[in-house]
Amino acid sequence: LRSASMCMPALLLSLPFALLRLPVRTAPRRGGAWMQYAGGGAAALDADAAALLEEAQGDVEKARTSYVGYTLAYLQDSMPELYEALKTDPSRPDAHAALVEVTWDAIAAFLPVTHEAAPSGEAQRRLGAVARVANDGSGPPPSRFLDVGCGTGLLLPFAVASGVPAAAYRGVDLSSRMVEVARQAHGDGALAAAAFDDRSFADVLAEEVAAGAGAEGGRHDVVVFNGALQFFADPVATLQQAAGLLRRSPHSRLVVAHVSGAAFVERERQENPMTVLSTMPTLAELSAIAGPLGLQVVTPSFLGTEPEKIEAALRDFYLVVLRWDGEHGGVDGAPPPEGGAAEGGEREQ
Repeated sequence: LRSASMCMPALLLSLPFALLRLPVRTAPRRGGAWMQYAGGGAAALDADAAALLEEAQGDVEKARTSYVGYTLAYLQDSMPELYEALKTDPSRPDAHAALVEVTWDAIAAFLPVTHEAAPSGEAQRRLGAVARVANDGSGPPPSRFLDVGCGTGLLLPFAVASGVPAAAYRGVDLSSRMVEVARQAHGDGALAAAAFDDRSFADVLAEEVAAGAGAEGGRHDVVVFNGALQFFADPVATLQQAAGLLRRSPHSRLVVAHVSGAAFVERERQENPMTVLSTMPTLAELSAIAGPLGLQVVTPSFLGTEPEKIEAALRDFYLVVLRWDGEHGGVDGAPPPEGGAAEGGEREQ
């Protein structure tokens, strides 16, 4: 499924249309107030988005709702079986993927008039922490760094600043519009070698199988879910699959993060249950997932030392790392790496 407004005749933008009435709620946000776009304000909108915003007399929410409506109308005509599934079984994997894509395409279409061109100082601090626990400098630079649900590529410059080669970075997202924004925002200079693909996590898993990865581990040094895990119905299975993408190395790691925290995701789940399918795992839940896989759960030291304090801190800023134990290519009880987080290293749970 692609952004339908690019495929429909421009005349449709001015015609009344009977739309599929899915529940319209506040748009889910991957990073709360932390999103970024290429800049430019209203002048940066494409022709379709600009026409919808003018039709809505400057009301972005109305314009975004119209965008979703026209996209769904296109879907009804071109993919009727999937359209019906959206109404009758929206949790079906392909239907949910389409719903997420439509939602984020609609959000991306109006980013130049809804979000600041750069993250706030606090957002930069948190994104820097995510990047530094993903690449703490204790080993060679990652050769494959996967950012699942990359959105506009917000994490990329922080990853590169932490020592990740731009050419090692790959961001994947269901929203082709988000990916296009990311390519435009980071397509020049030192970041131009990074790759952005409108691919699903399932697509990446299939690529790994085709490449011959198996029981001895995958090809990636780092896999990051930053503001993305809540869009998966089964986070346990998702993290198990993500672990299969990792090389068996002391420096490989799986990072689960949300810069707005677990409490934000809980509210997001209540407000948008059709798209937000889960909440952030507790430390106990992560330990239950990680142990059988041969992974250790570690947290940045700035989140605290006691489990209760760490859990409380994760509600505001969720940042947890899973890395291999000694039996699976890692190191048991490895000391915290230098500079591994915003204010220090990591702590094993």
